[in-house]
Amino acid sequence: MTPYQQGGEPETIAITSFDGCALVASQFGRPDKGAIILSPGGGQTRHAWSGAAFAFAREGYIVLCADLRGHGDSDRAPGGTYSYTDYARDALVLSDWMGRRTGVKPHFIGASLGGVAALVAAGKIRQDGFASLTLVDVAPKISEHGFCSIRNFMLGAAKNGFENVSEAAAFLSKHFPRPNTENRSSGGTSGLQKNLRQGEDGRWRWHWDPAFVETLHLEPAEFERELTDAAKSLIIPVHFMRAGNSELVTQEAAAHFRDIAPHIHFTEIKGAQHMLTGDQNDIFVDAALDYLARPEFRRTPGGN
Repeated sequence: MTPYQQGGEPETIAITSFDGCALVASQFGRPDKGAIILSPGGGQTRHAWSGAAFAFAREGYIVLCADLRGHGDSDRAPGGTYSYTDYARDALVLSDWMGRRTGVKPHFIGASLGGVAALVAAGKIRQDGFASLTLVDVAPKISEHGFCSIRNFMLGAAKNGFENVSEAAAFLSKHFPRPNTENRSSGGTSGLQKNLRQGEDGRWRWHWDPAFVETLHLEPAEFERELTDAAKSLIIPVHFMRAGNSELVTQEAAAHFRDIAPHIHFTEIKGAQHMLTGDQNDIFVDAALDYLARPEFRRTPGGN
C-alpha cells in the first residue's frame, strides 16, 4: 500500500496554512519523475488545472492542485483581508507539505495570481522553496489597462450574482470572448459551473470571496517595483510563459522581465490569452512538460 492515488479520481486533501486557513487541494499521480504544484489564477479554482494535472500524472509526476485562499473550497482569509505576501506564504506551505509527504521538492507552476504568489515566495521570502518555478502569463510589469479591465470585470456582479449559470456565461463571454475555448454562451458551461456557487437567495455568484478583489490591490507602479525586486533575487530555474494574445502581459513586459532576470527560460504560447474564470489552463501543458524534461530535472534512482 502507498499513500498515492493510483488512478481515477484524485484524492482531496485539506492543508492548514500558516494562519490556520485551510487550503483544499486535489492530488494526482505518483512521484516517479518528481512533484508538481499547480496554482490557479485569481477567480479560478483548482479545477482549471484538472486536465493538466492528469497529463502530468500520466507522465509520472505526483501533482497537487490547490484552491487559493478565498477561492473554491478553501477557507476565506481571516478578517477578510488578502495580501500577496499571504498568498506567497501559502505557496511555501504547500511546497513544504508536498516535500514532507513525498521526499521530493516540488516544481511550482502558477498562473496569474498563483504565479505572483510563487514569484514573491521565491524572490522575497525563501529562495529555495521550489525545485523550479514556472510562471504562466505573469510578469513584474503588467498592462495597467489590462489589469483594470480584469479587476472591474471581477468586481462586476460579484455581490449581486446571476440568475443562472447561462447568464454568468453570457457575462463572461461579453467581457472576454475566447476563440480558443468553448462557447460559454451557447451551453458550454460545465467548466464554468465549478467556479460558481448558488446562494440561499437562489442566485449564482463567483466561487470566491469578493473581498479578495477589494483588498488585494497595489497600484501598478508599486506592483512593478515589488515584483521587480523579487525577480532580481531569483536563483532557482525559472520558466516564463507568456500567452501570445495576453491583455495583461505585453511583449514589452516580457522583454522587461527577461532583461532583469536573464537566466529565465522564455516561451510564448501562440494564440493563448490570459486565463480567467472558467477557462482551462491545458494549453500550457506541452511547454511545461518540455521544460521539466530538461536534463537538470531528471531524478536518479533513489535520489531527489
